[in-house]
Amino acid sequence: MSPTHNETSPPVIVRRVRTEDEQSMRVFLATLSVPSRRNRFHGSVNGSSQKLVAYLINADGIRHAAWVACIWGPDGEEIVGEAGWVVVDEEMGSAELALSVLDGWQGSGVAHRLMTTMMAGARRAGLRHIYGDVLDANLRMMAFMRKHGLERGFDEPPDRGVERVSCVLP
Repeated sequence: MSPTHNETSPPVIVRRVRTEDEQSMRVFLATLSVPSRRNRFHGSVNGSSQKLVAYLINADGIRHAAWVACIWGPDGEEIVGEAGWVVVDEEMGSAELALSVLDGWQGSGVAHRLMTTMMAGARRAGLRHIYGDVLDANLRMMAFMRKHGLERGFDEPPDRGVERVSCVLP
């Protein structure tokens, strides 16, 4: 189990997700609080779902790219955050993004590192537009997205209670 971030926390490494991250991803999802899981997946999800874990770790780097933020803990490498995008319209160069960070690591800069890495990866992949859906009650994430250049208004939100934020990539 990951410790809470503090001044003596081990350094965080951001890297591409790998299929061998299966067990670490399962632990990460199980460790996310219920509110954090709801914010990430917009509903109740089973953190140990084989289908969900497989989806998060099987990124091909072309249509689905994903990264993890890791630390070295007493039992080896531990995931403290994850982020990725999935191409939803190849012709338009548009992808949907998502990210989450363990509760004890929120506010530590992990999400910022994941977001900047993910956005740089989207640019390198030739994507032209990226968007994310944020629960409208998740004001902290809305502020975070604005800080990273994603704003409301490009697209209609898909559901009530959700805000779609997006940006055109330079």
